[in-house]
Amino acid sequence: MKKLVLRNNLKEGMIICEDVLTTYGSILVNNGTVVDARVIKLLESNNIYEVRILDTTNEDEKLNGLNTHLKTIRQTRQFKEINQKYSICYSNIQGKFNSVIERDKEVNKREIITDINNILNKADSTRELFDALYGMQLKQNRMYMHSINTALISNIFAKWLKLSEEEVNDITLAGLFHDVGMLLVSEELLEKKKEELTKEEKELIAKHTIYGYRYLMRRELNRQIGLTALTHHEKMDGTGYPLQVMGGALCEFVKIVSIADEYDELTLTEDGARNPFALIKEFEKNGLSKYDPKYIMVFLNGIMDTYMGNDVLLSNGKVGTIIFINKGDLSRPTVKCGDEYINLAEEKDIQILKFV
Repeated sequence: MKKLVLRNNLKEGMIICEDVLTTYGSILVNNGTVVDARVIKLLESNNIYEVRILDTTNEDEKLNGLNTHLKTIRQTRQFKEINQKYSICYSNIQGKFNSVIERDKEVNKREIITDINNILNKADSTRELFDALYGMQLKQNRMYMHSINTALISNIFAKWLKLSEEEVNDITLAGLFHDVGMLLVSEELLEKKKEELTKEEKELIAKHTIYGYRYLMRRELNRQIGLTALTHHEKMDGTGYPLQVMGGALCEFVKIVSIADEYDELTLTEDGARNPFALIKEFEKNGLSKYDPKYIMVFLNGIMDTYMGNDVLLSNGKVGTIIFINKGDLSRPTVKCGDEYINLAEEKDIQILKFV
């Protein structure tokens, strides 16, 4: 169902279900866009006061009694083993981060890589690992979970690129430590909701990139690990921060980690049921200008392969299985709902709400 919502009442994660037009009639925000801080700012700057969103208030009721893919995954021995290793890694990484920051200890590269590999080694395939990540519940501290996920995704991404073992390990560390500067930002600021932050407070949080860089460059690590912490919010077209540098100035590590970071940051949810399709759409639309084409295309092709066989909840209330990836429109696959086949590349009014 569609629901008219005032801009001031919009929450991140809501799905816009009708094209939002400018006063000149051009499309400002596309139907199917997931609301985030960027979308809200765009609406504000164009004096758009209300939009139509999908009302998903009762969406979970539609899943009652269904033996969906994620429910099945969560019951398997493989998932429980991966989840156990993930929990151990989470605890270890939290302790190591605290030791490194509070006690100024050195980074033990071997121990950290062992922790990450303990998770990877429990999965028989990349698809199995991503199934586990999609099914995992959010741990106590989002920052640590996001850091681990970014390390795991960066590791797999580096292997898709056929990099050497040493490069894979260093890129994994770069993924893990990309946000380490957040630990040097005031907890009071980090606990605030994004919409409550003042301009000055947002600028202070943005300095986590500089804090992380300064900290990591004092460690005996690959220099690109420190540069990744500094530049993981930079974009190829120079629209990122803190330096607004163009793509040619960005190192290889950050071109990989920034994609993994963005993917996990915008798809990590409270209940573990992720909806990455709006992000895939954004990658398809702007990815070639924001990210290095050499890397974004490898990532998109690799990540879409992990979606095959997953069950999704659609905006029409139906639950179906992804059976075909439309290469010309990656964010809109073909879904089998019972005996019905729904090609989302053609059925533009139907949106994927989340994995189930």
